Amino acid sequence: TSAGAGSARPAGWWHAWRARFGLAEVCGTSTALAGFAAGYLQAGSLLAAAGLATLGEAIGFYGCIGAKTAVAASRATAHLGGWRRLAAGIWHAVREQLASCAVAEVADGFLIRPGCLAGAAWLLRSLPGGVWIGFLAGKVVADVAWYGLEAYARRGVTWSASRSGLGGGPAPAEGS
Repeated sequence: TSAGAGSARPAGWWHAWRARFGLAEVCGTSTALAGFAAGYLQAGSLLAAAGLATLGEAIGFYGCIGAKTAVAASRATAHLGGWRRLAAGIWHAVREQLASCAVAEVADGFLIRPGCLAGAAWLLRSLPGGVWIGFLAGKVVADVAWYGLEAYARRGVTWSASRSGLGGGPAPAEGS
């Protein structure tokens, strides 16, 4: 391999991640912070704060992902009409987002994220601003775990789809 190929890989990875998840992360982080603040400032409970932050992040993150996926599915199925377009759009959304994110989201939403948020905030609560620093630290750790699970699941979905012939190959000609 050439020296340029090795240095281009990280930039390519970053651009791909940012295009797929960047805006969704901004939306999810904003709604997670709002949920954490509401839970902690109103109830004084780190568990309530972690639960509301997890719920808020899921709403913000997947609201953005859903909107982006709907636009992409609409573009990908523009040549179809009626029920065929609807079915193809749903399949496009499942193949592009849901299949890889679902496994990661189940583990993340019920265990990893609330545990990381509440645990880090609790561990750092004695520091000035420690609850908020803990929120940020917990979010980073939960995000690393989520993206690791998502990448692993995405590879499995891609491998499975390629083995079954359902992978991202060219669409069959209309009428076939």
